[in-house]
Amino acid sequence: MTAIILASASPRRRELIHQIGWTAEIKKSHFQEVSDAAEAGERRKRDSIFLLNPFSGADLVCAVNALGKAEDVLKQTGNGIPVLGADTVVTLDGKILGKPEDEEAAWKMLHFLSGKTHQVKTGVALLKGCRKLLQVVTTSVTFRKLSDDEIGKYIATGEPMDKAGSYGIQGKGTLLVESITGSYDNVVGLPLVTVYEMMKVLQKDV
Repeated sequence: MTAIILASASPRRRELIHQIGWTAEIKKSHFQEVSDAAEAGERRKRDSIFLLNPFSGADLVCAVNALGKAEDVLKQTGNGIPVLGADTVVTLDGKILGKPEDEEAAWKMLHFLSGKTHQVKTGVALLKGCRKLLQVVTTSVTFRKLSDDEIGKYIATGEPMDKAGSYGIQGKGTLLVESITGSYDNVVGLPLVTVYEMMKVLQKDV
């Protein structure tokens, strides 16, 4: 059975890892996340964060966050078990939508996403010892045209409040979505096929 250390307290990511029969030890990262590309670029320079690909924009944000979380936890745990870090953002028209601060912010995000196609991006970092693998996976999600009443009722469920973009496709938020192109698991928070393929590479003899 494959064992990892998950540098995330997300119950959704933990459930996805268990879904494929892996075991995950949860370790909280103290990495201070970045929220935009400018901040991500500055953090990369300041902390000498090593990125394996020339990421930019929203890709750079979730790549820096995923790698930063994983590196922080690797320092805590040592080099024995692979450490998995991940960060998911929602982006539309160049704007990055994180988790809403309050119901008003959730309302604005959902109204902005209504009837449009946005991108969900997850940065995935897998580390063991000095080996580092890093990828960003993108899924396109199209929302139905939502009425104000639908948005209000969805916010009243409380589901949007801890999720990037203010919705959870694996929950009641599935009714907001008209279609997706790409990995469903990525929208939930962790692209499992990508993680599996990265683990195969990591486990190969150097």
